[in-house]
Amino acid sequence: MSTQTSIASAAVHVVGQYNDAGKTLVGAYRAGVHRLLGGAASRYSDFLDSRKLPLVSEQVKANLIGAQEKINGFLANRVDIDTGRIVSVMDRVAAGTTSGIEAVADRVARVESPVATSVINALGALNQPLATVSVQIADRIAAGTKQIEARVSGSEEEAAKPVRTVKAKAAATAKKPVRRAAARKAV
Repeated sequence: MSTQTSIASAAVHVVGQYNDAGKTLVGAYRAGVHRLLGGAASRYSDFLDSRKLPLVSEQVKANLIGAQEKINGFLANRVDIDTGRIVSVMDRVAAGTTSGIEAVADRVARVESPVATSVINALGALNQPLATVSVQIADRIAAGTKQIEARVSGSEEEAAKPVRTVKAKAAATAKKPVRRAAARKAV
C-alpha cells in the first residue's frame, strides 16, 4: 500500500501548494491595491500642492487631501477585510479536501481482500507518474505566484530581473466559403 500512501501524500501536497499559491495571489492583489491607492494619493496631493487653483484656498486643499485619505483608508480596509475572508475560505476548502484525501487513503489502507489489494496496487502504479507530475506542476505554480507577489509588491530584486516575453503568431483569418447558389442570386 506504499503506492497509495505516496499518491495520497502527493495529493495532499498538491492541495497545499495550490492553497499557498492562491493565498500568495490574494496577498499580491492586496499589496497591489495598497500600492495603487498610495500612488494615487501621492499624485493627488502633489497635483493640489503644485497648482494655483482659483477660488481654492489652502484650507480647501487640505480638506480635499483629507477626504482623499479617508477614501483611501476605507478602500484599503475593505480590501483587507475581503481578502482576509477569501483566505479563510481557501483554508477551509483546503482543510476539507485534505481530510477527505486522508480519509480515503485510510479506508484504502484497511482493505484486506487480496484481489482488491492487487487492483488497488495496479491502479496506484499506473497513477504514480501522474501524481509525480502533479506535484512538480504544483511546485512550479507556487514558485511562480511568489514571483508575481514580489513583482507586485515592488521588490527591487524581482524588478531587476528581465521579463520574458512570448510572441504569439497572428491568427490566420479564414475566409468564409461562398456558396454558389448564394453568389448567383446576388448577381
